[in-house]
Amino acid sequence: MSPRLPGLLVALCALVVAGCGVPAQSAPVATTKSWPDPKPTKPYTVEELAKTIGCTPQFQGTTSDFRQAMCKAGKTDYMLLDFVTDQGQKDWYEYAILYGSSYLVGERWILTSTSDEETIKLQQKVGGRIEQDESMGAGGGHGMDMGGGS
Repeated sequence: MSPRLPGLLVALCALVVAGCGVPAQSAPVATTKSWPDPKPTKPYTVEELAKTIGCTPQFQGTTSDFRQAMCKAGKTDYMLLDFVTDQGQKDWYEYAILYGSSYLVGERWILTSTSDEETIKLQQKVGGRIEQDESMGAGGGHGMDMGGGS
């Protein structure tokens, strides 16, 4: 078993809990949008992201490629990840986006939350770009309304 697999499974379980899943009979295909404009960022650790949010990270898994934690601030739940390498982040993200949701993606870190408003506010503090599977837009479950529709 790959050392990444347990971590990916934990992350995917968190995504399902966040409200997005893929029907078993369809093959997942993701097309992503980035909105609003990306902001400059730097590498953050899970602990630094949690401190910025104002929550205490509860680690869910650590692999050779990344660390993952959940935390709660007010009514909002967060999943925070930091990555050892850019390639590890890219691999995790490309797999996770297939299952929907929206992500704030920075330099070797990713976070997602149950509040789109809080995610947008965090982007102003830590930078990064908000990415979303286009199929998860308005009416598609958890995820940000990217606007621009009719």
